[in-house]
Amino acid sequence: MSYTITEIEDAIIATLKASEMGGYCKKIDSYQIEGGDLEEQIRIFAGMLPCALVIYNGGDYSYGMEQSQEKKMTFSILLCAQSLRGDGSARRGSVGVYFLLDQIRSILSFNRLDLDIDELIPVGERPEINTKTFSAYSIDFETQCTY
Repeated sequence: MSYTITEIEDAIIATLKASEMGGYCKKIDSYQIEGGDLEEQIRIFAGMLPCALVIYNGGDYSYGMEQSQEKKMTFSILLCAQSLRGDGSARRGSVGVYFLLDQIRSILSFNRLDLDIDELIPVGERPEINTKTFSAYSIDFETQCTY
């Protein structure tokens, strides 16, 4: 069965909201980065930290027998949290961006989201921005479905 990008994105969001992240993240939603200054865009969410923002990052097609299409899709989750750098006591037991990375990897890795898709596999993570007040990292997950 094939699914739209929106259906998979919505399933990721629903899974995160139903997990323990739903209890401490102030915003879990889809998001479209609109070019320009990422730092300024994240500052808009300053009152909603920590947050997890799901972004579709594109796909690649391959073709199988009987005119089937395999679509490998990449979804990125932008994780934003208050910066805890330099405050050793605050870093322990607090919801910082490293904690969010560990949590989301645990929740989404090898998860099919109750859909007929390949399991989500983490394929990379990277820092997006670190300021004195907040940090943001992205983690990428790939899945595949057949059309």
